[in-house]
Amino acid sequence: MKPFLIVLCCLLFPLFGCSIREIHEQIKIVENLSCVIEGNIKLTSEQKGPVIIQLFHDENGIITLASTRIASGKGDFQFSAIPGTYYVAAFIDVNQDGLYQQEEHGNYHGIPSRIDVLPEQIVSLGTIIISGQVPKAETEIKPIKKINAAWENIGQVVTLYDARFSRDNYAMGFWKPFDFLEQAEGGLFFLHEYQQDKVPVIFVHGVNGGPTDWEKVIESVDNKFFQPWVLYYPSGLRLDMISNYLVEAVFILQKKYGFTEFCIIAHSMGGLVTRSFVKKYVAHSPKNSRNLRLVMTINSPMEGLSAAAAGVKHSPLVVPSWRDVEPGSEFLQDINNWNWPQEIPYYLIVSYVSGKSGDGVVSLQSQVSLKLQTESKRMYVFNNDHVGTLYDEYFLALFNRILGK
Repeated sequence: MKPFLIVLCCLLFPLFGCSIREIHEQIKIVENLSCVIEGNIKLTSEQKGPVIIQLFHDENGIITLASTRIASGKGDFQFSAIPGTYYVAAFIDVNQDGLYQQEEHGNYHGIPSRIDVLPEQIVSLGTIIISGQVPKAETEIKPIKKINAAWENIGQVVTLYDARFSRDNYAMGFWKPFDFLEQAEGGLFFLHEYQQDKVPVIFVHGVNGGPTDWEKVIESVDNKFFQPWVLYYPSGLRLDMISNYLVEAVFILQKKYGFTEFCIIAHSMGGLVTRSFVKKYVAHSPKNSRNLRLVMTINSPMEGLSAAAAGVKHSPLVVPSWRDVEPGSEFLQDINNWNWPQEIPYYLIVSYVSGKSGDGVVSLQSQVSLKLQTESKRMYVFNNDHVGTLYDEYFLALFNRILGK
């Protein structure tokens, strides 16, 4: 049996009665999420504050708030979307509460104008100028506020024993990401109430994984100085969508709590999400590179997985995230052609199993490209399998020594 088919069977086993047709339908929906709506904001208003862009979805005349973005330093914004009809509005968040107030200046795209998006289409809206009060709309938008649970869960306090953190849900997130978002929800969770004097450490899991993968690592963290947060996401989604969410979640929390410094620790495919996050986070403002105290990736397939390529080529069910992890994918080219900022300390952790070319899942070649070696502050190699390093007492000691520097 080919390796990718073995992996496929292992991943299918926990799904029990989940039908192939249901999985196929969910994957088909995710593939349609490659639609993009993008544009730029130009300010001629005297008001100061972050610019918030809102995407409204028109579903048979019922208009809902689908997503929000904070404009980059250059005023750029981008949304991922499913095919459908949308409107876009933007405003200057003067009091920085994330909500529009009548005295805050803003504008629509158009009057506002319908934006019809087709599958795999990129729609460029051009420039939206904000010069004063929001003009009276010829087409009035009266949205029903609809916030995905993953957005509501940004900063929610939970424990690692939360019922949503289960292996069945991790598998659901891989094969049926929309069911996951409805049932397991996802989010950027706190494990304790926020404390201003402690540095946040964000843990990013890998494919078919979740927050409990970090149990031993999190237990080892010195809670006198650090506060652990966990990113929880369906690993079947396209990775740009996950990193976009993490960028927005971090901005929301920074605005709410006023912190700057934080760390990110990522395992497996989470390393790809993290590199994409850092690229986008720094793109908003080069000053953001000063905020990252350290970034660490552990056993990450930075050059891709041959099993993902085999799955894309041969499997009747192509999980969307496989397309990003396939060697040579557009996503991998984008994050690997980008140069890591020298100001951000990057630690590269790799593993191998004796007698094998990697950790049993990811090859050494994919974990340790020459570019990664030159970008990292230090590289450490462990004789462990793909998940074993997260439980290795020598790694835990090393991790906390690096974290405490």
